[in-house]
Amino acid sequence: MFGSEFDSSEIFEPLIPFLQGFNNFFYVLFKNANYLFFSLFLILSLLLLINAREIEYDEKVHGKEELVKKRGRAGMAIYFILAFAFLSEDLLNSLFQLFEIFPEPAILLGYMEDFDSVSLNDVHSLDIWSQSFFFFINSLSLISLLLIIIGIYLMFFNKFILQSKLKFMAFIGVGFFFWILVGFRTSLSLMV
Repeated sequence: MFGSEFDSSEIFEPLIPFLQGFNNFFYVLFKNANYLFFSLFLILSLLLLINAREIEYDEKVHGKEELVKKRGRAGMAIYFILAFAFLSEDLLNSLFQLFEIFPEPAILLGYMEDFDSVSLNDVHSLDIWSQSFFFFINSLSLISLLLIIIGIYLMFFNKFILQSKLKFMAFIGVGFFFWILVGFRTSLSLMV
């Protein structure tokens, strides 16, 4: 009884449906990542439009009102154009090529050479545990990219137009921490 080999598969058996759902969710997310970025930039653009119009009509900002209005309109236009640029998938390709040129720290990826050659089409060849770990690492990479995008957005527009309680340094700090761990290229390689 005590000398028999311990079978751990019975303990982890209930996790398999959860991991399959996790893997399927991230497979679909990375397959359609351009729509994720389109939605994000469109929402950011609409938030700028709504808050800039509110400032324009209510004249809440005193002093440099014209500068605030121009900044809100320019930011809204830039984010709106970027939103539609992500639909063409050319912007994701150019971002991937840009990050191919620059070295990234990617501390965790230094210990996992076998994940570099795995593409989104080849991910089904991995076993369920490796697949889940692969998608977990790539989701950290995607989260770092999204947090830095939102942090930059808050840095430029929160003080004058949005006036929310979100602090841009928290978003950028956590985004850079994840970037140092896993880099941007890992998630971008699945999106192109």
